[in-house]
Amino acid sequence: MGAVIDGALDLLLSPALWLSIVVAILVSLAFTAWRGGGLRQAGLDLLAGLIGFGGGQLLGSLLPFKLLRIGEVYLVWGVLGSLAGLTLGRSIRNWREQRMQVVRPRRARH
Repeated sequence: MGAVIDGALDLLLSPALWLSIVVAILVSLAFTAWRGGGLRQAGLDLLAGLIGFGGGQLLGSLLPFKLLRIGEVYLVWGVLGSLAGLTLGRSIRNWREQRMQVVRPRRARH
């Protein structure tokens, strides 16, 4: 049990993890400020940015060229992944909103 706790603490106290989270949050907040949206949209953007940053990190670790690596964090790949996740998330949301407008019947006015 002690090894599991030590492993969890190593992960939670990892500087690479915290650097990745901070950069993903900054990219997500900048994207939300640029594209607009309320608190709900900011939360969705934050989730998309974090997932995208993780995907970019994974891609950066698999590719042979390492661009701007800080410790274990592939900064360029993480930011590109975050931007891709944010763009994809907004595209899906816009598509769903347009689709819901077409599907919803109009209410009759009395």
